[in-house]
Amino acid sequence: MKKAFTLVELLIVIALIAILSVAVLATINPIEQSNKAKDSTKQNDAAEIMNAYERFYANSQSYPWMVYGDVKPTVEDPILLRSDTVGFGICSAPDPADIDDTEPGDASSACTTTDAIPGLLISKDELKTAFVGKDSFEQVRDGSHPENALWLYKDAGSGGGVYVCYIPKAKSNRDNATNELYCLSDAPDRLKAGEEGCDIVATTGNNIWGMPDGETGAIATGQAIFKCVP
Repeated sequence: MKKAFTLVELLIVIALIAILSVAVLATINPIEQSNKAKDSTKQNDAAEIMNAYERFYANSQSYPWMVYGDVKPTVEDPILLRSDTVGFGICSAPDPADIDDTEPGDASSACTTTDAIPGLLISKDELKTAFVGKDSFEQVRDGSHPENALWLYKDAGSGGGVYVCYIPKAKSNRDNATNELYCLSDAPDRLKAGEEGCDIVATTGNNIWGMPDGETGAIATGQAIFKCVP
C-alpha cells in the first residue's frame, strides 16, 4: 500500500507555509526595502552632483547658477534651486543669447537626453548625458512626481557650504532620532530639525513626506523632511 499525505495533513502544511510566508514578509517589509534602495540611489545621485559642482567651480571659478540673470549671483549669495531648473545645471538651458534674461531657478525648456543645449554640468562633461534621464529631473519638470526633486542649497558667503538635498521615502530615513533632517526655505535657510522654525514631522500619518506642499512641489517651509549631502 502506497503511503501518501492525507488531505488534512496537506492543509496543515499549506497553512504553516502561509504563516511562515506572512512572518517573513512582515520581517523583511519589501516596501520599506524598496524605499531604502530608492533613497540610496538618491543619496548617490546627490553626492555625484555635489562633486560635479566642486569640479565645475575648480575649473571655472563659478557655479552653474552664476551665469544667469541680468544681475548674476556671486559666490557670496545664498542659493536654493530645484533640480529641474536651469541654474541647477542638469536640465536644458535657454539659448545663450537669452542668458541675461533668465534668472537662476527659472523653468527649463526641457529635461531630456535629447536637449540641444543641456545644462552646464552636462555640457561641460562634469556629468554623463544619461544623468538627465533620472526621475529627479524630467518627472519633476513635467509635474508627474515633484516629490522626486533634488534641491541645491548654498550657504551665504564665499566659503558657504554646498548641499544637495532630497525627501527620503524609507521610514527609517525619516526618523529624526537617527538621521539629520532639515527644513529648506526660499529665504534661503537650511535649518536642522528641532531648531526654531523647523518642526520635526511624524514619520507616518503625514502626507507632507509624499509631496513637498501637496500640490505644486514647492518647498515645505518649516517641515524637516529633507536629507542633505554631505
